[in-house]
Amino acid sequence: MRDDVAEPPNRARADGLLLVKIAALETLTLAEHPDYLWLLVETDEGIVGTGETMPRTGPVRRVVHDVLAPIVLGADVAPEALWQRCFQALNYHGHAGAEFRALSALDIALWDALGQQAGLPVYRLLGGPCRNQVPVYNTCVGWGDIDDHARFTAAPDELARELIDAGYPAMKIWPFDELSVPTLGQRIGPAGLARGAAPFAAIREAVGDDIEIALEGHSCWSLPAAIAIAHALEPLRPMWLEDMLPVGNVEAWASLRRATSIPILGSERAFGRYAIAPFLQQDAVDIVKQDVGWCGGLTEFVKVAALCALYERPITPHNCLGPVGAMASVHAAAAVPNLFLMESIRAFSTGFFAALADGAPVVREGAIDVPERPGLGVRLREDVIARAVRERTEIDRVQAVGWSAGDPWTPRLGPTAR
Repeated sequence: MRDDVAEPPNRARADGLLLVKIAALETLTLAEHPDYLWLLVETDEGIVGTGETMPRTGPVRRVVHDVLAPIVLGADVAPEALWQRCFQALNYHGHAGAEFRALSALDIALWDALGQQAGLPVYRLLGGPCRNQVPVYNTCVGWGDIDDHARFTAAPDELARELIDAGYPAMKIWPFDELSVPTLGQRIGPAGLARGAAPFAAIREAVGDDIEIALEGHSCWSLPAAIAIAHALEPLRPMWLEDMLPVGNVEAWASLRRATSIPILGSERAFGRYAIAPFLQQDAVDIVKQDVGWCGGLTEFVKVAALCALYERPITPHNCLGPVGAMASVHAAAAVPNLFLMESIRAFSTGFFAALADGAPVVREGAIDVPERPGLGVRLREDVIARAVRERTEIDRVQAVGWSAGDPWTPRLGPTAR
């Protein structure tokens, strides 16, 4: 059917699959979890897809309702086509940051809606399972009664034993971060190196190689300081050095990689395939990390994974998300062949996930079972939706826009435009 000919709503194909239209976008935030934003994509047949991103929810909300809603409302639930249309609009003034977080939440919600429409879990729509369980490592964040952050400094050996008993193959810590403050990360001396390396040494002495230990760098360091840290840690065999440098200069990352035998990982801060491609082209990383809630959603994550496979590099999902984003990460990790490990935070998954959502991912023996429920298989609880701060944009409240939506000087198209 031609694009300029209106189709009747709620139409059904010959095979019985209902073709639905996007009727509304609704964003939700909670006072007790202010860094998380959930996005509901509602269709004209009552299907509701749920997406998630974080943090800085205010700018993300404005992108959703002011930029993305006019593009997608009234359109089919078609993640790839809508991703391209939205990216074209967002990229008009540069796409990363809040814009890509908004697109990520939308894309996750679209895949959830599409899976429910098809009666299949999302990972099957992405190509089917490469694994039925997703192995995870524990990032030692603290929340509630589980303060893994304090423990990796105060009692790293006890924490490591506890994680081994729970089946985790690896843990991630960041004891060097605070040491970067006095010099703005420009240098670190022998005393600082010994202090930062101490938790690694304590874990190795206590449990040997029974658990791997990753260092998170949070982009705190200069190249000479990062090399010094790498050399100090090499005898302790870290699993990787993550984001030791800011993401701006790829040549510096390549220099760090050449200077150490420890694998270099990066970076969730480089959103999507266009940002990560130079790191692969210049041999600057051993392992790639992307966040489905930041990089452009599931649509973009699997493309980045395919790009990594071309360079024989594994990928690992960054995952400090809530229950919806964490489950989206599980689907992504299940569908790509070159998974390394998936990040998980036990303080979150055992601390508040179940209070926010039904069907939230649960870690058992260091892995998460891939769900067989349609869509993502996770739903925000009704009481959570009821108490959330909500903003809603419906199809009859916007004027649809076309391919050139990012151009503020192009007149908006009529309401039948797709």
